[in-house]
Amino acid sequence: MNTSEDVPQPTSVQVTAPHVVRKVTLVEAVIGLLLMASCVMGIIAIYSRHNQNLRGGSLHATAAQLSDQMVLLIRDRNNAGASFETGLGHTCNTAQSIPDVENEVACWQDDVAHELSNGNARIVLDTSTVPSQYVITISWTDPRSGTASYVQRVPIAMSGK
Repeated sequence: MNTSEDVPQPTSVQVTAPHVVRKVTLVEAVIGLLLMASCVMGIIAIYSRHNQNLRGGSLHATAAQLSDQMVLLIRDRNNAGASFETGLGHTCNTAQSIPDVENEVACWQDDVAHELSNGNARIVLDTSTVPSQYVITISWTDPRSGTASYVQRVPIAMSGK
């Protein structure tokens, strides 16, 4: 019979692998740097586009605010004899003691020109609708798309007190 002394016991042998050091070649380093540079340039492009969008958005908000100023003026000063349509030859006279509609519209147009890049404002009376409406159009130069416009309609029936 076999005893535990007769059976050879397994022995554990540790085999160590030779330590391999792999060096980075110059080509691999250059490729890694090019990948990192392209990522950084992509991030810069995203941020610059974001800043352009913010600038364009603020111009749109300014145009909306200027349009709202004219809407309030039309609603406050609307009467049968007042015409808010823009015309040629009207200039803003800030020294005028008695405010009239033509002067206020001309001063508002000056505000639009100063507040927006290449700002331009027009008001026309649209009589093809019932009730008739004033159409306020504000245009400016947008850094994203070139020319941009904001249009708002003010029904005359709602504009009286």
